[in-house]
Amino acid sequence: MSGIGHLAAGFAAKPAAPQIPLWVFLLAGETNDILYFLFSTAGIEPKSTIVTMDFIQGVKYSAATSNPWSHGLFMSVIWSVMVAVAAFLFYRDRSVSILFGAVTLSHWALDFLMHSNLPVFFDGSPLVGLGLENYGSGFLFMTIFDLVILAVAIFLYFRAKKRLTMQAG
Repeated sequence: MSGIGHLAAGFAAKPAAPQIPLWVFLLAGETNDILYFLFSTAGIEPKSTIVTMDFIQGVKYSAATSNPWSHGLFMSVIWSVMVAVAAFLFYRDRSVSILFGAVTLSHWALDFLMHSNLPVFFDGSPLVGLGLENYGSGFLFMTIFDLVILAVAIFLYFRAKKRLTMQAG
């Protein structure tokens, strides 16, 4: 996934916690990709090399890989819980911490639509995902879907921000 759709969760969550900076929510939505970058740089996970990416063939990789530490379902739940706990320790607000956990886990949910190689646990466990990226029409759908959910989330964010500004003023 391009990553742009993952930002939607951060924009959508922000109005529920106006005291939290937007950039923190945006980072939470990108947690899995940040971890993938760190883990692949450190050699813990393999790097994925895209050979082809278009709306005819979809996305094709040079080799099949899975990334259980950054994008596996089990570890995505663990990362979400860790982010929620860190948010609770920092902000001392249970609802904010739950929101952070949900934003972080939304990454896996969106990747489930896009990819077909998401391990349930670790290497050797079943791989899940709809794999819409594997087909041109599916990749086109996911690109449009990413843009639509991002646009809707940004709209909701600015509408809530305008409402708060009007109430304060």
